[in-house]
Amino acid sequence: MRNIVFLFILIHSISFSQNKFTVYFDTDSHQLQLSELNKLDNFLKNKDAKILKLIGYCDYRASNGYNDTLASNRAKFVKGIIEKVTDQKQIEIESKGENFKQNSNLTLNRKVEIYYEEIPKKEIEAAATNDLNNQVITAKVGDKLVLKNLYFYNRSGVFRPESRPVLEELLAVMKKHPKLKIEIQGHICCQEGTDIENTSEVRALAVYNYLKANNIDPNRLSYKSFGSTKPIHKIPEKNEEERNENRRVEIQIIEN
Repeated sequence: MRNIVFLFILIHSISFSQNKFTVYFDTDSHQLQLSELNKLDNFLKNKDAKILKLIGYCDYRASNGYNDTLASNRAKFVKGIIEKVTDQKQIEIESKGENFKQNSNLTLNRKVEIYYEEIPKKEIEAAATNDLNNQVITAKVGDKLVLKNLYFYNRSGVFRPESRPVLEELLAVMKKHPKLKIEIQGHICCQEGTDIENTSEVRALAVYNYLKANNIDPNRLSYKSFGSTKPIHKIPEKNEEERNENRRVEIQIIEN
């Protein structure tokens, strides 16, 4: 009996620790209007969160089967946006259709609830496990150092919150070693040939602009895009680990 009580308390505490964010849909639509898209985009870009589950809902106006499908499509639509913006995968989806306690205000029934856990700040800070300063001290001209745990939103040069410690560490290194000159080099994964969207260049430029905006002399900085021409692992990669290692930003020591 004690084990059952303990299990109940544990499950309750886990579910209680989850947070919820909600977006709302127009009648008979599984796509978000611009105002709700902006709300979702702001949430994803400004919240350090791990998305756990999406639940889709409908109002009662239509058949049960139709509403269940519509609610599922709403959840899938939100999942697609989350994957594009955050690169988070394997998010659980559930459809409740009209099978829940309906609100008298029908607009509040046409929704997707996003359940998430906030990532503690100490975990974000701990993400910068790469001791860049020690590597710079022992590096020779021409050496390349990977900026580990530097993350961007999908196909963009916008840094994810977890990247702050890495950027701050790089900035501190540049300030500590005033003679250090670097070339920032961008790489992508997954596709051979031309980097059509110039993602690798945009990301190298983002690091360059961050340092320049924080008073690092641009004469000490340059940037270059390599696309997918210098992969660590052969393309196509075998798994996500190899893809992550191929999509990277490196710094090459030009002068120290």
